[in-house]
Amino acid sequence: MHPLIQEAIRITEDIGDVIFVGAVGIFLQTKATKESQDLDFAVAKELRAELLDERGYFVRKTKGKEARYTPRGYKIDIYTRDVSGIPIDKIIDTAKDIEVRKGVTLKAASIEVLAVSKFRAAAKRRGTDDVDIRTIVQRKYKHIDWNVLKSLTEGEIEFKRIKDQMDVLHRMQLRF
Repeated sequence: MHPLIQEAIRITEDIGDVIFVGAVGIFLQTKATKESQDLDFAVAKELRAELLDERGYFVRKTKGKEARYTPRGYKIDIYTRDVSGIPIDKIIDTAKDIEVRKGVTLKAASIEVLAVSKFRAAAKRRGTDDVDIRTIVQRKYKHIDWNVLKSLTEGEIEFKRIKDQMDVLHRMQLRF
């Protein structure tokens, strides 16, 4: 089993109900792995620092910034309000339970949440977001609920931009 998925299982055991976004969410939804050393997840309510400290989740300062790590040394980002502008309640409502081994499930952000959040992140920075978008299109295009995706966008213009780009990527892929 992939080390990030093993760590995701441990986080769920340590903390409880979490929804994985980012690299782990993409991996759970598409089964496509990529190099990542951090785990991003959303929770319904703020996790108290004392609780995290109690469970061995420590803070390390680097370059003047504080970052939280699991007891096993993986960097984590915990989202409590939104992910790329998508409210937590929508992430929770659309999350999917995904079985990672017999009797063990993890929650992943829906493919629609992942798509919108990756498009928004790609607009701000260059890097792995483009790869993630192509992976989503390649592996999950036919499973996208366009009405759900539209409900996550900030309006018709953003929805049309995302849909059009995904349609083009899908058509390009079919030619090869």
